[in-house]
Amino acid sequence: MTPQELLEKNNKIADENTDIAKPDDLSNFDDISQGVRVIKEGDIKRIVVDRQGCIGARSCVVVAEDVFKMDEMDLAYIDDPEAYDDDTVKLAAEACPVLAIHLYDGEGKKIFPEE
Repeated sequence: MTPQELLEKNNKIADENTDIAKPDDLSNFDDISQGVRVIKEGDIKRIVVDRQGCIGARSCVVVAEDVFKMDEMDLAYIDDPEAYDDDTVKLAAEACPVLAIHLYDGEGKKIFPEE
């Protein structure tokens, strides 16, 4: 599966999931890659990469290489949102120098970055 196909598949799964609330601020992004976490225990239930904000630093991939991948344009996308625990996913989001990774709980409340 190509990165674009995987991105579209994960976005569709996230959009269709009715158990995990959609954040109100998703409409603020023009190009996203998102994944929902339905199996993992913990607070993080939705991971969103703002692909317009992404600068291709790859720090998210270094920290959580199975969750995040880089496409042919050097933009991050979600590969497997279930691959790591909350602490590792949050470390990956915190490692992004431009805060292009947003984390939400099951109610759609932003966990990171804080507003």
